[in-house]
Amino acid sequence: MAGPALFIGRCGFARCIAATGGAFGLIVATAGHVDHGKTSLIKHLTGVDTDRLEEEKRRGLSINLGYAYRKVAGCSPIGFVDVPGHTRFINTMIAGVNGIDLGLLVVAADDGIMPQTREHLDVLRLLGVDDYVLVITKIDRVEPQRVAEVSKAARALLHSENLSVFPVSNTAGTGISELLEHLEKRAQACVQRSREGLFRLSVDRVFTLKGTGLVVTGTATAGSVAVGETLRLLPADKLLRVRSLHVQDEVAEIAGAGERCALNLVGDVDKNDIERGDWLVAPSAAPPTQRFDARVELLVSAPFALRHLLPVKLHLGAKRIAARIYLLEEGVSRLQPGQSQRVQLILDQPACCSHGDRFLLRDDSESITLGGGTVLDPHAPQRGKSAPERQRWLQALEAESAAQALHSLVLEQNRLVDLGQFAQSWNLGPAEQAALTTEMMQSLSVERTDYVVSRSRWQAAEQRLQAFLETWHQQQPGQGGIPARQLEATLATEIEPALLQALLAAGLAASSLQLRDGLIGLSALQSTQASAADERWQQYQQLLQQRGKDIPLLSEVMTATGWDKKRAETVARNATRAGQLHQLTESRFAEPALLTKLAAMITAISESGEAITVVAFKTRMGTGRKIAIEVLEYFDRVGFTARRDNERVVVDTDLPARLFKG
Repeated sequence: MAGPALFIGRCGFARCIAATGGAFGLIVATAGHVDHGKTSLIKHLTGVDTDRLEEEKRRGLSINLGYAYRKVAGCSPIGFVDVPGHTRFINTMIAGVNGIDLGLLVVAADDGIMPQTREHLDVLRLLGVDDYVLVITKIDRVEPQRVAEVSKAARALLHSENLSVFPVSNTAGTGISELLEHLEKRAQACVQRSREGLFRLSVDRVFTLKGTGLVVTGTATAGSVAVGETLRLLPADKLLRVRSLHVQDEVAEIAGAGERCALNLVGDVDKNDIERGDWLVAPSAAPPTQRFDARVELLVSAPFALRHLLPVKLHLGAKRIAARIYLLEEGVSRLQPGQSQRVQLILDQPACCSHGDRFLLRDDSESITLGGGTVLDPHAPQRGKSAPERQRWLQALEAESAAQALHSLVLEQNRLVDLGQFAQSWNLGPAEQAALTTEMMQSLSVERTDYVVSRSRWQAAEQRLQAFLETWHQQQPGQGGIPARQLEATLATEIEPALLQALLAAGLAASSLQLRDGLIGLSALQSTQASAADERWQQYQQLLQQRGKDIPLLSEVMTATGWDKKRAETVARNATRAGQLHQLTESRFAEPALLTKLAAMITAISESGEAITVVAFKTRMGTGRKIAIEVLEYFDRVGFTARRDNERVVVDTDLPARLFKG
């Protein structure tokens, strides 16, 4: 890749594994009022002037985030983020101070605490920074008493009596070596950031370089990516290949969480297809969303309460989005300054987020910072968002880890959890997802979706299904089982469809259940009932053969066998479905062999030249008039004969052979 200085020098520092060294061990963000000496301080510490742009030089202030680093013997370098000091550029600051380990609060001894000092500190706190070092600059301009006063005020602002304080002079260099020694010790003790999870990066710059092509920059918030791998651009949903990586003016093979990097990408996009705030993610990462549930904290200094559905500006990653706040707590229409509450953010356009992402809220005119929060669930529902069950779900998601949250949902709340969606919400990779389940959980897969449920819940559902089917077989003797859809609808309030499908699949695989002709039943009872049904059919068939052409009514069958009406009807219906009987009327059934003989009688009458009348057929059949009429009307219905006034004609001589072959 050509032009490494141009490639990275215009992009900022990167906390990445490079060809010559490891990842940055400590990331430090400056905070403080304009002209309090933040940029000069970083130049003393690193030798890098973060006022890189010509306009910044001309105006004497930092417009964009500046990046610098200092190498430390025996450990990874220290990375410095020099945030802008002017209020007009607060948006740039918000977009860049993610993944910070240490806040360097810079206060000029002559000015003391200023409004922007407080605002910067609020932003850092809302983004999760809770560790600070105080640097009092311009001590050469004031008396020692003033330095002590500013130190006391800053301690009170940070609510810390044990705060490390370093008075310095950027002009004379006083105190710089002591500050640097402290930071180097902190860097040596810094724990490297985990690279678990799927790769995610919010794009803050995009440009093209001659001979290089498309380049994007940003800070990776999770996972890792290597040269040659494929990433998905969201929300455009385009796949791009990483052709090369640069990290702090060095070529790199891999970049990971907490590292600032520049990626040379290849794919069916150009720089006009990518905007600041778009995301580069692993292909299986969570898709964009237009609503997510979160916990929001309103600053004590916020000038007004947040009312229900208030329009705000949301700062998430490098993206600024118009949004509305839906207060989820029942009966609460306002969130007062200093309060915290679960909310749903409803966005004007899709954005990417995952559990644990921090964000900031500013008023709709973007003049003040109102507060911030943490994403709980990017898969937020549009309906039922305030329901008690949903609030219990969100309460579980406020656990410290995905494993604890899943434990609460599955084992404490007894839920069936879509494990794939849960893992996606927490941005977990396949191995991390697999490690979530315990021996107390039952994993199941339904239609390519992985679920998890407690073993006790699985067993209870299994027992409920068994009891239901036993009762069904008792109440519906002779029937092979219950239609699958009817079973699902009947048990819907007790067993979720996915859990029921898994239970059925397990039962069928273990042969404890049988699926026959679309009917679900217990194998043992089906076999027992099948045997009983065979015996009853043999009784029925024996009676039919004894009666011959004098086909009995069901009432006569009941009298001869001692059955009740329901059992007689069940035997007749089952035999009809099996092709063993044909239904002549509501209460009379005949075997195919007999109907074949009766059809032959009608054919003989026709061939003799005699008219096919009720009298002629009754005489040949040797039975009463009623049975003869019912048989003739049945033959009319099936299309063997057709009635012409008081006579009949044969219209399909081959039909009996086809219809009564069983």
